[in-house]
Amino acid sequence: MQFLTRSTAAMGLSTVSVLAALVLPAAPAMADSTRDKSWHVKTLELAEMHKITQGEGVVVAVIDSGVDATHPDLRNNVLPGVDLYDDDTKGRVDRQIHGTGVASLIAGHGHGPGNRNGVLGVAPKAKILPVTIKNERHAGISPTAVAAGINWAVDNGADIVNVSLSSSFSHELNRAVDRAYRRNVVVVAAAGNDTDILVGNPAAHAGCIAVNGVDRKGVLSKKASVAGTLDQRPDIAAPGEDIVVAVPGGQYRTATGSSTSSAIVSGAMALIKAKYPDLTSYQMFQRVLETSRDAGEPGRDFYYGWGVLDLREALTGEPDGRGSRTASAGPAPDGARAWEANPREREDGILIFVWSVIIAVLILIVGGIVGTVMLLRGRARRRQAELAGEDPSATTEDDAAPHIPPQGGPAEPSDGPAQATTDDVWRRPPG
Repeated sequence: MQFLTRSTAAMGLSTVSVLAALVLPAAPAMADSTRDKSWHVKTLELAEMHKITQGEGVVVAVIDSGVDATHPDLRNNVLPGVDLYDDDTKGRVDRQIHGTGVASLIAGHGHGPGNRNGVLGVAPKAKILPVTIKNERHAGISPTAVAAGINWAVDNGADIVNVSLSSSFSHELNRAVDRAYRRNVVVVAAAGNDTDILVGNPAAHAGCIAVNGVDRKGVLSKKASVAGTLDQRPDIAAPGEDIVVAVPGGQYRTATGSSTSSAIVSGAMALIKAKYPDLTSYQMFQRVLETSRDAGEPGRDFYYGWGVLDLREALTGEPDGRGSRTASAGPAPDGARAWEANPREREDGILIFVWSVIIAVLILIVGGIVGTVMLLRGRARRRQAELAGEDPSATTEDDAAPHIPPQGGPAEPSDGPAQATTDDVWRRPPG
């Protein structure tokens, strides 16, 4: 197994979010063959699992390019949402075909006699809350837009938030994931694909479930996965290769990418939420991660995370405690285990230390230069006094330190009212 470490240069390569790749063929899949080609439906035993629950009463936000609410497989399952750049669409128009495919894997109910045709989602009775963060004027998606989308979803009834895209690091995005976690809203995100170097954001955040993709044999998909690092690893793997999805206009495509894997895990979280409605975010994490089928290296590894999604165990089994066995400390005051500690905190501490050293060195250098200049000026003054026959020690205080009038000073107190604070953290991104 390859071990990777984070490099500062690599961290700076991504400056804007990009939609996690969906590899789409030129020819669409026919509706009547869609279900037969959906191998993940059998792998996850959806027919049997839907006898337990179908996700009734659960709302899953899809932070993406919008969702085609008119698609036969999604009709009546898409709530009015939000478009950060167009108030009229309510998120129900897909600008890049991506969001519709993601939504269909979560809550598609199929169509035709007995709904046997089309895409069957993991949670067909859950509702989709579309949050469009794609701006038609810009090719990329800023982390600020992703953060705004998550915050809006949390404030508008989402139980699960799916983010099938990858972004650069952002404190604002981290705060949005933190806020969701503390409100018992689980964020699920695509870890990345073969074109990525590192696990992206928000998947890299400890309060988010990061998902890699596997093929129909349960083996890691080279195209639908990204290698983890010592401090940022995927949490779980799920089907992500050759997955049939719905696209706008009543059509279908075959997709490969961790976008599809993330959507499938979001659907699984919706089923868990429906069966166990009182679980906290932490307990939801436990139930899906600690019931997964261990794959790759024993324990949490750099590719499969804790293992491959086992939907039956997640719904009917019990967490095996593998996370707590590997933890080096007990639960933190807020209930997070050591294995959920945010690795970004350690990186921030290192950066603060490095900058502190740099600043201290600069202060020493500047101080040395100033001291040297003052010493040379003092010697020059004494030399001039000796040449003039004066006593160099007879200089007055005014001569040694010319008076400098005071400048600046404390700011005047403001007569206006104090700045009001607000808990409304959602706001539209610029642009």
